Amino acid sequence: MNLFAITGIINGLVGGIEALIMFIKGKRKFHYLWGIFCFSVSIWGLGSYMIAITDKPADAIFWWKVTYVGVILIPIFLVHFTHGFLEITKRGFILLFYVLGTIFLILDLFSNFFINDVKFVFGQFYYISSPTFSYALFVLFFLGLAIYSLFRLWQYYKISLGAKRAQLKYIFAALLFGFMGGAVSFLPVYNINIYPAFNITASLGFSIVVYAIVVHRLMDIKLVFRRYSVFLFSLFTVTITALSIKYIFFTFFFDIFYWADFVVLVLAITFFPVIRDIFYRLANKHFFSSLYESQEVIATLSDKLRSTLELSTIFDFIHESLGGAFHSKSFGILGYNEKQDNYFIQYNQGFKVDKRKRFPNNSSLHKLFISRNEPMVVEEIRRAYYGQQTKDIIDLMIKYEVSILSPLNIKGKTIGLIVLGAKESGDMYNDEDLKVLRTVGAQAAISMENALLYRETINFNVKLAEEVERATFDLKAANEKLKKLDAAKSEFISIASHQLRTPLTVIKGYISMMLEGNFGKLTANESQALEKVYDSNERLIQLVENLLNISRIESGRLQFTYEVMNLEDLIESVFEELSNPAKKKGLALTFNHPAEPLPPVKIDEEKIRQVLMNLVDNAIKYTKKGAVTLDIKKSHNNIHFCVTDSGMGIDKSDMPNLFRKFSRGQGTSVVHTEGTGLGLYVARQMVKAHNGKIWAASAGKEKGAKFCFKIPINTD
Repeated sequence: MNLFAITGIINGLVGGIEALIMFIKGKRKFHYLWGIFCFSVSIWGLGSYMIAITDKPADAIFWWKVTYVGVILIPIFLVHFTHGFLEITKRGFILLFYVLGTIFLILDLFSNFFINDVKFVFGQFYYISSPTFSYALFVLFFLGLAIYSLFRLWQYYKISLGAKRAQLKYIFAALLFGFMGGAVSFLPVYNINIYPAFNITASLGFSIVVYAIVVHRLMDIKLVFRRYSVFLFSLFTVTITALSIKYIFFTFFFDIFYWADFVVLVLAITFFPVIRDIFYRLANKHFFSSLYESQEVIATLSDKLRSTLELSTIFDFIHESLGGAFHSKSFGILGYNEKQDNYFIQYNQGFKVDKRKRFPNNSSLHKLFISRNEPMVVEEIRRAYYGQQTKDIIDLMIKYEVSILSPLNIKGKTIGLIVLGAKESGDMYNDEDLKVLRTVGAQAAISMENALLYRETINFNVKLAEEVERATFDLKAANEKLKKLDAAKSEFISIASHQLRTPLTVIKGYISMMLEGNFGKLTANESQALEKVYDSNERLIQLVENLLNISRIESGRLQFTYEVMNLEDLIESVFEELSNPAKKKGLALTFNHPAEPLPPVKIDEEKIRQVLMNLVDNAIKYTKKGAVTLDIKKSHNNIHFCVTDSGMGIDKSDMPNLFRKFSRGQGTSVVHTEGTGLGLYVARQMVKAHNGKIWAASAGKEKGAKFCFKIPINTD
């Protein structure tokens, strides 16, 4: 076997293994693109091996065509992977290369315009000769895409930081070595007889990528290599054991050998999980500490954190969970004092910090990592951010052998840090570890915040109990005094209203008689003056009545006398009574009777009449010109009444206060100065007592208003 064959088989196997791992455990699009790239390299490598061992020109041409399927795909998937890894979005650009690649594949597989002849070189194998024009174009295509990809990686390497920068460095180095050696393979085609042994640099490139996976968390598949190695070793152990048992059966128990396969199968299935778990534990203890199920760790810790509000217990649970998963040498939790802008020790297991209790915050690192809820890997920030502003804090972390710090943030607020030392295995923390830390940090922050609030609540309750006890006596005395004052107020309003109503009623009667001419004929001026006195007296009577109603409502003494009647007749009565005031203002007062007779309702006639009078009278008072319209209808199991006017309207800001006591809308005092703000409040209480609802609507100032109420149809 010649050297060309050896380099081919090595490239084929290494590329195939890495492609298989990426296809099985890949998580993101660029993982699969790297897998296809590796598979293309594998086709090239295995094809080279077949070329190296072929002794017939025709067979060599066939294998060269097969090999170039991989060679044509390599630069295309390299560019696509580069764009995916760097998060560059240029679909049309990538599509162009796929189209050109398809053309080259067709020329390669189905014509002689790509590869049409071979020659025997180095006394060992047949190589492409007499390159065609399309082949020359492909060489330029291959080299151009390789150079473009390397250029893009270098561009992003110069502006990247931290782990991303380290990853780009190793990818760039791997591809540079790989393509420098691989490109030499084109030289013998053009009679530059350099032996194509430099193909081995492709495997060297893969080795660099594997190193980046293990050391710099490249593509987050470090655990894949580890878990599969443990799995395969467990499977190998079980298989060897099973074959040994089968051999013993065959040698010493030949008479029952036909049972051996069944016995071996049962034993293998039974003991494989046990052996695998043993190897996992041994690997965790002696080799590496990343073989854990992240979802199980998170779920278990979540259940534990929900079970307690004690801060010390929460810290123990976090330490137990992360220690079991990561096998860190040391663990701690720092609290954050926002006022002093520093951290203080809340929990420490393994860190040797002498007597130091507080640590400074670094605004630069806080802004870059902690405020963004990103864990800080100390070795990475040392490489990427070590400078004048961060030197002291990074040196301090290195001094105390801190490997990683993970923020504890809640609602954009930092309450502390989880601090971890190095792993017992000496490994770096990988991407899966960082994901677990982000999730655990969020859970822990919530639990810690709840525990702190619980502690504050307990302290507050103790203090509150003392304050309540001290204030209770004063409150009782004040309450008794308020009760007496409230009773006196209600009694005063009731007595005053009763005392006022009698003389006001007498005045109303005498003025009415005078206007009717019972005491002699009046002049026009006398009649006009008496009418004004009559109107003022009416307003006083209404005010007294409202005050009495409020007093009765608030004291629970308002009585209702319900009777079954037709609401339409009551509205008709109010309409007739208020037609004259509307006519005097030049308003069109209209009552739209329902098309069909409405069912009777059970109401207190006096109270509902007071509501109707209030709503219709308000509409007339606050409308300078236009119309006031009354409507009544049946809707479902209710009778709806509405009065609509074209008056001054209601401002949106006044709507929430319309039905409150002593509340008047803005500008109403200009139109009607005598209002008290009691009418709508009383109306609301009256309607509410009938299990009804009252409301108002308006499009705004100077756009009219609509007041409505509904009461249920109930004659029981």
